Amino acid sequence: MFYYVRKFEEDLDFLWERFKKKLEEEGFLLIGERVPVAIVERKDGVIADYHLLFICDRELVAELVRIDSNIGALLPCTGFGYRREDGNYLGVTLPSVAWRIAGEEVVRLVRPMEERLVKIINSL
Repeated sequence: MFYYVRKFEEDLDFLWERFKKKLEEEGFLLIGERVPVAIVERKDGVIADYHLLFICDRELVAELVRIDSNIGALLPCTGFGYRREDGNYLGVTLPSVAWRIAGEEVVRLVRPMEERLVKIINSL
């Protein structure tokens, strides 16, 4: 899987604001947000209010640029949220999977950030 996602019963807007606050408290830089992006009807139900959040760890970026000056093609990490009939969901891209194309040194460097992101979602 290239993402980590968790289901919540709480209101998505409430969760989204808590998610952003926790990210900032942990030192992440929030560089962009789109709310909502889409409402889509699928065979398994409606996915509504699709939120996107672009997350960056400025210290990590400096290390990654030393490895490859074109690393910006993979940045930032993406957080996402959406509503479904069975609940609300928050998730993040797993950079260690999504960015594997940049090499094992990049994967090694992004794993701690990835663990922090998953921990934040689990703390909500």
